[in-house]
Amino acid sequence: KSDTFCLSVKKLSAPSSLTDMFVITQHQPANTDEFLEQIQVMTEQLSKEPGFIRLSVTRSVDEPNNWKIVQEWKQIGDARRAVNSSKNRMIVWPVLSQAQNEVSFYETLVEYKDGKSSTFESGLSQ
Repeated sequence: KSDTFCLSVKKLSAPSSLTDMFVITQHQPANTDEFLEQIQVMTEQLSKEPGFIRLSVTRSVDEPNNWKIVQEWKQIGDARRAVNSSKNRMIVWPVLSQAQNEVSFYETLVEYKDGKSSTFESGLSQ
């Protein structure tokens, strides 16, 4: 279970593509207010990048100090270019440097939506 805080930045003009990628990072911020402010600044910058779809911030209800940031991108390359670009690095780093050391890039392989299940080919073989 988690509380979800969705920032109001969306760049979704059509249904999500089949190749959507997720960047999921786990955080245990020392200062929640500062953490959320940094995420807002980061999201405003990343939302201008090609391939950005949305960003959600979630917090565990059972362990309120555990937070996840879930970024959705059209393709893995979009996410990597945006996060690693020199113009974004100083804005993104204060947030992502606080992330737990774990795997964070994921691709959608199975989706269940509106009573229908869909499977997608992995982009890893491309």
